[in-house]
Amino acid sequence: MTLGALFLSIVPVFVKLIPPESGIPTTQKLFMRGAVAAVALAVVLLLKGISFKPGNPVLLGARSLFGIAGMLAYFLAVEGMPLAEAVTINKLSPFFVLILSWIFLGEKLKKIQIFALFLGFAGVTVILQPGSIPLTLPAGLAVISALFAGSAYSTLRALRKTDRPLLIVFWFSAATAVFFLPSVILSGVMTDFKSFVFLFCIGISGTAGQLLMTKAYRCAPGGEVAIYGYLSVVFSMLWQILIFDSVPVAAVFIGAGLILLGGWMNFRSKEKGNILEMESDKPGDYQALP
Repeated sequence: MTLGALFLSIVPVFVKLIPPESGIPTTQKLFMRGAVAAVALAVVLLLKGISFKPGNPVLLGARSLFGIAGMLAYFLAVEGMPLAEAVTINKLSPFFVLILSWIFLGEKLKKIQIFALFLGFAGVTVILQPGSIPLTLPAGLAVISALFAGSAYSTLRALRKTDRPLLIVFWFSAATAVFFLPSVILSGVMTDFKSFVFLFCIGISGTAGQLLMTKAYRCAPGGEVAIYGYLSVVFSMLWQILIFDSVPVAAVFIGAGLILLGGWMNFRSKEKGNILEMESDKPGDYQALP
């Protein structure tokens, strides 16, 4: 579980390590993220003998579009603001799932979940410090990325009835690669060896993180595994200090603490069958969804 979170936390590091002067567009980074994952998951599906045919292509398409929009906003946020801030704000996605489930699915919120929501958004407020620091476009994109990610997760309740999690992630990854391929071709950017290595690492680290989290879901209850996803916040602070030689300000530590506390309270409040703790028909099929 920890190793899976570690690999997933490396993805934004490589996104940020590719300098703007390289000329490599964000879309090329997203293409590699999707292409490598699609190839790896295709191999896994073939080895497991799972059909590539989707059970609900319309809803799967909607999930993919939400995911693509969320990942685009996330990568742009990572490129334009400190790593720890972008990663921490992106962790609002489970809170947006609660809100969307309440609005569109009529699910009732427990008092502890409402308090968790308050803590989560209070944490973001502390990090962004509105009124003291001008709000930037990357900060807004980080919040938008969490919203779209939450929207993507919200489709999974219906999708789990028709499609296996590995298949859902495969089609999302394939759709990401296909969606951004034209932009990569039209950009005409010739990638140097160092940048290509970083691009490949974006894809391989994300894929490795997903597969390791899948393995974790086979060995422990979903709620216990899901909470480990918040370790990426801790790792991102560590990477910002060690790799980018930048210590997050106190407000980031305080805000991250509030978000982590809210996330922990949310997961503790869940009952079996909650939208954020889904069980598949067969043990081990659950996938850490991007």
